[in-house]
Amino acid sequence: MAPGSYYGGAIWTNHSLERLKDRRFTQSLALKAFLHPDSKKKGKQQGTMEYVKKHQNSLITVVAKKNEKRQWVILSCWIDPPLKGSVDIKSKQKYLKYKKATLWGRVWLEIKGGLGF
Repeated sequence: MAPGSYYGGAIWTNHSLERLKDRRFTQSLALKAFLHPDSKKKGKQQGTMEYVKKHQNSLITVVAKKNEKRQWVILSCWIDPPLKGSVDIKSKQKYLKYKKATLWGRVWLEIKGGLGF
């Protein structure tokens, strides 16, 4: 696990930094959720923890784990509901369009997706 950068007392993986960019929210907001969560629980992967913080009408989740040197490593983060213009909202819109489509519409969407459109 290669570190991306060190910020706020934790190592942020490149993946976590990319997710912040894709999901259009700040590292400082994610750090606030990590340092001052409203709740925390064991994560889905062994040794991880999920830190959740309410921010306005959204929930911010940060997934972190301690490394072999006992340093915190931020693995991923997201905001729910997704922010306008984010990768997550685009994926959700694509899914809903697919779900509403007829059989041939779904075939066409699969072909377009396979071609990168």
